Formats: sequence, structure tokens, C-alpha cells
Amino acid sequence: MGALENTLTQADIDALMKSLLPANGEDLFQGKDNTTLRDYDFRRPTKFKKDLLRTLVMVHENYARLLQSFFLASLRTNTQVHVRGTNQYLYAEYTQLLPSPAVVAVFRLNPLPGICLLEISANIAYAVIDRVFGGPGSDTQPQRGLSEIELSVIQRTVQDVFVPLQEAWRNVAEIKPVLEAMETNPAFLQTSSPSEVLAAITLGVQVGEHIGNMTLVFPYSTVAPVMSKLSPHRWLADDPTGEPDGEGLQGSIQEAQVPLTAMLGTARITVGEFTSLQEGDVIPLETRVSDELSLYAGSVLTFKARPGMSGNHMAVQITRRVPIAQG
Repeated sequence: MGALENTLTQADIDALMKSLLPANGEDLFQGKDNTTLRDYDFRRPTKFKKDLLRTLVMVHENYARLLQSFFLASLRTNTQVHVRGTNQYLYAEYTQLLPSPAVVAVFRLNPLPGICLLEISANIAYAVIDRVFGGPGSDTQPQRGLSEIELSVIQRTVQDVFVPLQEAWRNVAEIKPVLEAMETNPAFLQTSSPSEVLAAITLGVQVGEHIGNMTLVFPYSTVAPVMSKLSPHRWLADDPTGEPDGEGLQGSIQEAQVPLTAMLGTARITVGEFTSLQEGDVIPLETRVSDELSLYAGSVLTFKARPGMSGNHMAVQITRRVPIAQG
């Protein structure tokens, strides 16, 4: 018996696939065994597997905690930072999603290859700037691009947030983030090939009343050399107990900023005396000229000191430590 051969043309194949797709145009359909099938776009290769993205989220959850501590100390206002989500894009796609004007830092994770991006939403950028200049961080924000002075403030802030980023990546690689440029026009971002695959880690940030995002973008070429260190099994095996690293925690604490306040003295007056105060009046303090001053770390009395000068600046010289009360 002779074999009957049927040859399907491309049009026949397309018609067959179209008949399997749902009528609403979704890219999902059911196979014979009721499994869900999905179209695969070979123009958008999925290089960042789910396990890899999950590990990157773990790394940046630690970064979010460190960044929150940094903002609390430097901005001195209620600040919340958490990982909001992750995704992957082609470079050309991601740059088209950026607003104009934008606030984008272009940086490297030396010695790793490739150029990374840090996008800061405008409302967070303006809230940080307002706090740096002593404002409440809750004023109505301008609908414009950053001025040269404002851009320099954000540039300094970006360099500061690289310190906790370096610490968060410590278990993956010894990196040194280096700022290359600040860009406000997405059209000028020509740092990678349009077909380069990127992983975007979005951090939800709240500074005072303002809520926005900070998005870290890493090209696949940057992550590829440390792929083995980002394996979930390797990541969990490095710390099977789940206990915090004491040395890393101590290092983070030592980098925290603590305000020091020298108390020159105090005085007690009546309400009547207070309401009658005028310019030029002198209020005698209870502290004598020869007495030591109290030096507070935050709100805790920590040292005794004597006043003086250091160059053209007022200064105090620590004379002794005050034992911190227990309880």
C-alpha cells in the first residue's frame, strides 16, 4: 500500500494556529491535556529566569532596608522603602517607557561589565531636594525639569545611596558603583544595544507625604559574570540559618549618621518675663563659664565637653564620657 503524503503550507499552519487561539485575541490557549500554552516571541528572549529574578529581589529587599535607614538618618522624615516588583524589558522598550523629563542616573558596577540605570520618579526627587534644603518635603511640587542646582543635589544623593547598594551586593560580588552621568532626556540614553535584555527592580519609596518609585535597571551582560552567585540554592546555602550577618550589620550601623548637640545651658524664667522679652535682652544661663557642657548623641547624654574654636568654627572638646543609664 503506498503512503499518502500531505504537505502543509505556511498559510495552512497559520490558519491552524489561529483556530486554536481564543476569540478575544489573548496569547493563551488550552492544549489537548488541558495545559496552558503561551506564544513565545523570539524577538524578546527571556534571559532572566524566574529563579534569577527571585534572587535579585532578595538582594534588593536587603538594599531597601539599608536605603530606608539611610533616608531616615539623612532626610530626618518618615521614609518607607520596599521592593514593589520586578520585570524584564528590551533596552529600547524600557527607554520608551521613561517620562520626559526624567531623572536617570547612569552608572557602572565595577568591575562588572555593562552600564546600569537608576530612575527616580520626579515626586521623590523633589521631596528629597526639599528636605535637603531644610523644607518640609510636603510642598506643592513644580511640574518641570530639574535645575542645575537641583540636579547636583540629586547627583550627590545618588552617590550616597550607592553605599548601601554596595553592601547589599556584598554576598554576590565585591562591587564599586561609579556614577557616569545624570540624564533628564530619555532620548540621550544610548548606553546599550536596543535589543539588550534588562532586569528592572522597582522600589516603592515614600518620603513624607510623597509616594513614588526608584527603579534599578541591570543589563544581562552585567549579571552574567555572577550568575552562579545568584543561584537561589547558592544564595540560601551561604546562610542556612537565616541569621543576620553580624559583621555586615555592624558595618551598616557604623555608617549611620547620628546628630550631636552641645547644650550650652538652660534657664528658668516666668511666663511674664518671657512675654516681655525684647531684642537685646540678656538671659543668664545656669551654666558657669568654667562648667563643662553636655553633649547629646540624638537625645541621649553621652559626653561632657568644653567650648572653643576650631579655625573659624565654634567647636567643643570632649573631656569625658557619661555612662548611659540602664533600664
